[in-house]
Amino acid sequence: MRVEFLKLSEEYLEARLSGCSEAMVNAIRRTILEEVPVLAINEVYIFENPGPMFDEILSHRLGLIPLKTPINKYLPMDSPECTGGSGERCFTTLSLDVSAGEEPLTVYAKDLTCKDAEVYPVYGNIPITKIPPRSRLRLEAIARMGRGKMHAKWQPASLATYSFTEQPDVFIFKLESTGSLPSLEILKQALKILRDKFKTLMDSFTLPEVEEQSREKGVANSGEVG
Repeated sequence: MRVEFLKLSEEYLEARLSGCSEAMVNAIRRTILEEVPVLAINEVYIFENPGPMFDEILSHRLGLIPLKTPINKYLPMDSPECTGGSGERCFTTLSLDVSAGEEPLTVYAKDLTCKDAEVYPVYGNIPITKIPPRSRLRLEAIARMGRGKMHAKWQPASLATYSFTEQPDVFIFKLESTGSLPSLEILKQALKILRDKFKTLMDSFTLPEVEEQSREKGVANSGEVG
């Protein structure tokens, strides 16, 4: 497969993929949306919430805020090291503590503070909720690495699609990142995941009947030499 980039930026890439089948291009697309892990808020502990939103709705909104994800720093939730969920590379924590003055206050994603300076809301101007005058919103959250097949909040791309060209083995692939990871990194990780899956399949793939025939042939040859 040959990849030729037509457009490439931190948030968006467009590439011409040639010498491959539609099945392979679609496998790349599905891997991007379902397998490439990124950070997202998964657990929220609310101590004070004077706003109009129920705690459950507030938690849901927090989970959908894209978080900048450092490359190779955290491990996915489904990795063996994170089975218990308590490893230091399995999560990071964020906090939110804001108070309103004499006027109602709109709380934004930029008001979230993470223990890890490399992790922060990609878009700080996302409104989270409003709180009334002379009130306080206070909570803590845990962000974990997950995959899109677990929940849409862990999808690293808002767009991953391809279109046909006049040539049967040439496709135009488009990818738009949510901002959690650079667009090129998302594509690289998807290809690596696919490669590892194929390797695992090949390592576990056996043909007993072929092995048996080869063994019998070897015995026969040994007899002829004798």
